[in-house]
Amino acid sequence: MLIFSLWFLSSGLLDCLFAYDEIPVENGGELSGTMTYLGQQPAIQAIKVVLNPEYCGNTVYDESYFVNPQNKGLENVVVSIEGIERGKKADNQVVLVENLKCHFVPHVQAGMAGHFFEIRNLDPVLHNNHFRINERTIFNMAMPPNGKRVSKRMPEPGIINMACDAHTFMKGAIYVTSNPYFAVTDKNGNYNISNIPPGKYLVKIWHEALPQQENEIVIYPRSKTNLSLNLGSK
Repeated sequence: MLIFSLWFLSSGLLDCLFAYDEIPVENGGELSGTMTYLGQQPAIQAIKVVLNPEYCGNTVYDESYFVNPQNKGLENVVVSIEGIERGKKADNQVVLVENLKCHFVPHVQAGMAGHFFEIRNLDPVLHNNHFRINERTIFNMAMPPNGKRVSKRMPEPGIINMACDAHTFMKGAIYVTSNPYFAVTDKNGNYNISNIPPGKYLVKIWHEALPQQENEIVIYPRSKTNLSLNLGSK
């Protein structure tokens, strides 16, 4: 029984646990908005570089908060709609993560369970990429300099925390969902999710350094729903 269970979890049958049916969406609606940080932005922490300072630099800075000074838009907020089991065709594009100038680029991304991410080391130094989802290691590999690339399936919904065991200041995240109805805010704090089946839903708002929020929304046929929030302190 144990052998069968391990085989089941390691096989493609795992995908059925997070089944999503692609169907034509008639009269779909849209969700959009802007996420802002209106409070006093926390001071950006400087981190001393111990390994490979000749390339990485002597100091790097924490990447948790990217706030647009003009409109206070907060970048790298993930907006995801829960509970949609049937809907638009999922984008099968691989989530690409690069080791670039001793950073994970992009710093935050989102993808769908069952799809793949690809990690590339474009730096002239060795990185050891160590990725965990829901506190469990799913990828731990030394990445030689200049061009090494590896692909891996995102096994389940959750947060993939990306780290480098060699350069401990390197951090990033992939937010993994069970459906394709998600978005990551841009440099202005804006996002857009389209072709949503009409109905009432729970929306999760995630940022790596802030408490997660949940909001109920109603999507009407061929209509736009706005969900804009201030995620910072007042």
